[in-house]
Amino acid sequence: MSSYCYYYLSGYPGESFSSPNAFLLQQCSGSSGSGVASTDWTFGDIKDSFPVKEGEYYFRFRQSDGGGGFNWIDVRQDDYNAKVPKFQGCVFAKVLRLDKLPRLTPTKMRLNAKKARQKQQRNTSPPPQQQQHHQQQQQQQQQRSPQQHNPPPQKWADEVVQKTEASPPPPRAPSPPPVPLSRVEKLQLEYKKKQEKQEKVWDDVDQRWVVVGDKRDRSRSPKRETTPITADLLGGTPPKQPNTTSAPPAQNAATNSKTLGVSLSASNAVGKSANVAAAVHARVQEMEDAQEKAVKELRDREKQKVKDAEEMDEVRARLEPKIKEWSEEYGKKRQLRALLSSLDKVLWPESSWKPINLGDILDSKKARRAYLKASLKVHPDKTKNLLPDQKFIATGVFDALSQANAEFEAKGGM
Repeated sequence: MSSYCYYYLSGYPGESFSSPNAFLLQQCSGSSGSGVASTDWTFGDIKDSFPVKEGEYYFRFRQSDGGGGFNWIDVRQDDYNAKVPKFQGCVFAKVLRLDKLPRLTPTKMRLNAKKARQKQQRNTSPPPQQQQHHQQQQQQQQQRSPQQHNPPPQKWADEVVQKTEASPPPPRAPSPPPVPLSRVEKLQLEYKKKQEKQEKVWDDVDQRWVVVGDKRDRSRSPKRETTPITADLLGGTPPKQPNTTSAPPAQNAATNSKTLGVSLSASNAVGKSANVAAAVHARVQEMEDAQEKAVKELRDREKQKVKDAEEMDEVRARLEPKIKEWSEEYGKKRQLRALLSSLDKVLWPESSWKPINLGDILDSKKARRAYLKASLKVHPDKTKNLLPDQKFIATGVFDALSQANAEFEAKGGM
């Protein structure tokens, strides 16, 4: 019987259990009559089939804990007949080389020190414009310093004044170039200047202030005659026309503002005929019912939003640790093949997802096909009508698979 053993060298750059090495176990020593079952592998089988022969190595093996997780266990390195535990039908090993422990090379140490110096320099050095402005200020202070801190004696004051009047003034330091304005700032500046130049006049017809030359100035066009609904439909005297001889005083400006919309109440039926009064009451009742219905629908929507938010918080607190345990290993994101091989551990039982063996997706093409199949299973368009728990799991699985696939493609399918 043959199988695969997956391993990685602990501490070496580029080695990770999410993308392990593998070698084929040719035969099982249990079939030779040693008392071990023919489906089990011994530590001697691993040592004999291990491809790297030089050096001294220490082996640890992955074993299932019975709850969907795993533990790393040690075996006696001198007991060649000790059984090796299996996980998902294969042997998973973590190997540490004892005679040559991994360490940082001098080149790697120099690169790390160089990056640290560059980062510190970027954080401490000011921008070029501020540095240039600071130098110009220092030059101006140096030019003014002799006159400010070294005043001439009183007896030589006249000579100093004559020399100062005869000599030309010292050259001024060049001023910093103006900062160019963006397009939005230019438009804002032009609009502000235009508002300052506008002239407003009082419109007696519309009872409002109008900008001269404004296209919305309706005082220059014939005003459309409108009749209030109370005078046309319900009868009664038309409203009084505003006084057009003089502008209103400033204290009455609030009372002259135009009211938008139509105000309809039961008081409009006073003094009307029976038919008109009945129509007014029916219309008022219809408006009140519509208003109550709209308020009730708004409150129901707000209550449903609060209920959905509380339900989602409860689902997140309960299922987020499960998603994190599946998608991460020791605080690092797991790679695509590892996520696909353990996808059945995180999906809900009704998803009808068939487990995938890690050895079946070592090929890049097979891994891509498995990813497409899994992404279709948990795509947001496919999980709209699921339960909140299932929808939360599908969203977390889809995000983790998308990130792992992006890294997978960036490495060329490795």
